[in-house]
This record gives sequence, structure tokens and C-alpha cells, in this order.
Amino acid sequence: MKKIVRVSVLVLIAAFSFAVAAKAAEKADVVRIGVVDMQKVIIESKGGKDARTQIEGEMGGKRKLLSEKEESLRKLRSEIDKGGLSDTEKKEKDERFQKEVRELKRLRDETEAGLREMDKEIGGKLIGEILEVVKKAGEEGKYTIILEKDPRVLYMPNTIDITGKVIESYDSKKTKK
Repeated sequence: MKKIVRVSVLVLIAAFSFAVAAKAAEKADVVRIGVVDMQKVIIESKGGKDARTQIEGEMGGKRKLLSEKEESLRKLRSEIDKGGLSDTEKKEKDERFQKEVRELKRLRDETEAGLREMDKEIGGKLIGEILEVVKKAGEEGKYTIILEKDPRVLYMPNTIDITGKVIESYDSKKTKK
């Protein structure tokens, strides 16, 4: 008899626990998770393409200038190597060559630093604009959390990926400007 009472009490406690848990689950907020592939947004969005075009345009001009300087140095080197120069002429051209090599190195370093700075500035602005769009999408879609898509995630249903929506919103924002 005591055994039946104990089992009955345990069953009642378990049933009560499940009922309390079920009631709490009903009252809990729904957790909504979204995922955004930032790389895809940067590559496929109008703003990302514009930024890439701007950087590539700047790089193209700088590369052309560097190529012209390098060609000038090759010509000077071939004049020196060709021979037929007096020792004084050879020495002068060698000094001029060394000076232009230093100038080319300085120009290349300045160009690379300028392009890195430009990339950092444009990239930072682009990321900021995209994050504003993601935040707005989160608020409008009532998301609890939006994460950046990560290849280390083992499973994630495509239904939580809002990258396409973010690209559309960002593009429409860019065309309004």
C-alpha cells in the first residue's frame, strides 16, 4: 500500500512539473533567429559593387603610373648594360638609376598605403551602411538575434538566412540616394 501511495505521489509530482513547464513555455517569447552572409552582401549589393569599382579605378591609375616608372627604369638599365659609355657617364647613369629605384620604391609604398587606407575607409563605410540595414530588418522582422553566417556552423536551415532581404533593402536604399 505504501508503495502505491509513493508511486502515485511521484506520478502527481511529475504531472505537475510537466504542466508548469508547458504553461511557462506558452508565456515565453518566441525566439526568432536570422543569419546574414556579409561577404555575399558586400559582393552582390549595389553599394559593394560601387565600392569595388571605385577602389579598382583608383588602383588602375596607380598601377599605370608604377608601370611607366618601371619601364623607364628598364630602359635606363639597358642603356647602362649596353656599354659604350665612359666611366663618368656610366657612374652618372648608375647614380640616376639608384635614385629612381628608391623613388619607385617610395612611390609604391605610398601607393599601397594610400590604397589600404582607401579600402579601409570605404569598407568601413560600407559595413556601417549594411549593419544599419540589418538592424532595421531585425526590428521590422521582430528577430531576437541576427548572426553573421559562419561556415563553422554545422547545421542551419535556409529559412533563417535573410541575406537576400538585406541585399534588396540595401540596394533600394542606395538607389534612393
